[in-house]
Order: sequence, then structure tokens, then C-alpha cells
Amino acid sequence: MEGRCGLVVGAGPVGRRKALGLLAAGARVRMVALQTPEQPLAAGIEVLIEPFRPAHLDGMFLAIAATGRCAVDEAVAAAARQRSIPVALAGQPENGDFTLPAVLRRGDLTVTVATAGRSPALAAALRDRLGAWLPSAWDQVLDLAEALRRRTAQGSPTVTAGVLGRLLDNGLAEAFAVGELATVDLLLQNEFGPDCTLARLGLGKEPHES
Repeated sequence: MEGRCGLVVGAGPVGRRKALGLLAAGARVRMVALQTPEQPLAAGIEVLIEPFRPAHLDGMFLAIAATGRCAVDEAVAAAARQRSIPVALAGQPENGDFTLPAVLRRGDLTVTVATAGRSPALAAALRDRLGAWLPSAWDQVLDLAEALRRRTAQGSPTVTAGVLGRLLDNGLAEAFAVGELATVDLLLQNEFGPDCTLARLGLGKEPHES
């Protein structure tokens, strides 16, 4: 979607999530709705407060109908197909050309849940539960995993999924979540030796000597 145009019809919670998802994928987003979105949208989303017209599809790479009104969503789908533009119907996934997974983002860490269109509500519910298990600290976990990968490229032993699994089992994410960076250092040293710390990996400051 990088640099391509996507149309979202509907400015409710579902339409807003779909618009933000397209934006995060690098798309240029146009949203058409009868009412101004209740929550401010990110910069880069063009909002047109007017009824849907087929001309709104001009130049679009794909379209998402998310008004919650079957007649309107079906009209969007019909107009898109006349132009050979793939269309997704948020409320009727089985009638669309593609489905979109429920997406959870923690910085550059992205988790998606899909049900092949059978139950978007279940996908969203599972995503929300995963969100409780994956707090914002997981972005720091990703930074660490990347730093360990760079360390491997410089000649250190390969960091496997098993190694990262042990760190997680021993409370790595939880230590980041509460700011216990000394605990993170201890976990790293237990796994990789005394020379492996957040500071040595470029992710923190060296402690001051007394």
C-alpha cells in the first residue's frame, strides 16, 4: 500500500481503525462520512463530510465500506467492482473481495488475528486480549532483540528463538514494563555472559562507578 490510495467509507470506530491501518501501511487515505469523526484523525487522512458518491473511488487502489448500513456498504461495493477496485465490507466480510485482520501494534511489533472473514468480532476480541498480554514495553523487547541480532552479525553466537524464549520466560517483558533495567541486565548476563548489558548493546547508559 506504500504510496497508494485507499478509500474508507464510514467514520465510526471501525472505519477509523481501518483508516489508521491503511495509513500505517503507507497509504494515502480518503475517508467519506456523513458526520465528522468523533475522535481526531491522524494527519494524512483526507476527510470528506458528504454522502458517498462513486466518484470518490477515482484513483483508489482499494476501498473499505464501514458505515454499518448494509445498503450504503453494498452501494460502495457495487461502485468499486464496476471500476475493478477490490473492496472489503467491514460488516459483511463474506461479501467482500478481501478481509482485513484485527491488528495490534506495539511500535514496530505487529500482531494480526484473522478468521478468514468468519467472525471479525472474534478476531477483534482476541486482539484486545492479546493487547492486555502485550503492553507497551514490548516495543523495548523488540529493540533488545534487534540489538542482539546486530551483536550476532558482529561475530557473537546466534540468538535463537529458544534463547529469546528463555529470556521471556524469566520475566524480560515484565522487567521492562516496571523499569527494572538492572533485572534486564542480569537476565542478559546469565544468558550471554558478563559483557552483555543494555549499555553495551547501545540501549542504556553505563552505571556510574562509586
